[in-house]
Amino acid sequence: YSFNDEWTVSPRLSTRFRYNDQLSFSGSWGIYYQQPTYRELRGTPTDTLGISDLLNRDLQSQRSMQVVLGGEYFFPESRLYLRAEAYYKDLDNVISYTVEDVRVNYSGENDAYGHTYGVDLQLRGEFVPGLESWFNYSFMVARERFKEGFQEEGYNARGYLPRPMDQRHTFSAFVQDYVPGDKSWKLHMRLLYGSGFPYTTTNPGPRINDEVQTRVPGPRMGGRLPAYRRVDVGATKEIELAEEGIGQPVNLELTLEVLNLFDMENT
Repeated sequence: YSFNDEWTVSPRLSTRFRYNDQLSFSGSWGIYYQQPTYRELRGTPTDTLGISDLLNRDLQSQRSMQVVLGGEYFFPESRLYLRAEAYYKDLDNVISYTVEDVRVNYSGENDAYGHTYGVDLQLRGEFVPGLESWFNYSFMVARERFKEGFQEEGYNARGYLPRPMDQRHTFSAFVQDYVPGDKSWKLHMRLLYGSGFPYTTTNPGPRINDEVQTRVPGPRMGGRLPAYRRVDVGATKEIELAEEGIGQPVNLELTLEVLNLFDMENT
């Protein structure tokens, strides 16, 4: 990486073992680097420095050492696949950031280290012959700790803190079925759930002229947003345009979806 004269080496190993026609296992290990982007090199801009002076030429690539173990089981009678993966990621040279509405603010420093671990589960297959459906569940913990010299008492000095994307539970499902008596019509339903993301609360600060109440940041990632919930439904109609196209019939599919059917409010 010519900007900071950094060299990285990323060794990776993977293996797969098929126990029988129904059961297989997999595993992988690797070291991954994410080179800093312009906004990470810039950090939080100030009005006193020019663009070239803002960029941190000592910033190093973020590193992740990852271990993943997985397995897959096939149920031949019902033609369903059950997949499971567990992972652990050791994070170093982390560039911390905060999320403000839709804006991401980077610190511009390799000021933290941390880890991420979790489990992913999926059940997928043809619950209705000819139509694939699936159920997914994920559990994840993402933590970071600020290095000495970058800790601020009362803000980020509480040991391991949630990372901004530390979403503990997520669940999604997609289910399809035919309309009885007419297979040219298909109905589907999608369910989405995600537990709340962490965020930094604000606390009352000093008053200005005894009238204006200022706000100051509370403990970093000290609060949790409400859970995200959504239900979508849809219908698909298959129309045959020509019985003989290029070796097969020519069909057109039209789909109509209603998103957030129950008008659930999300943050």
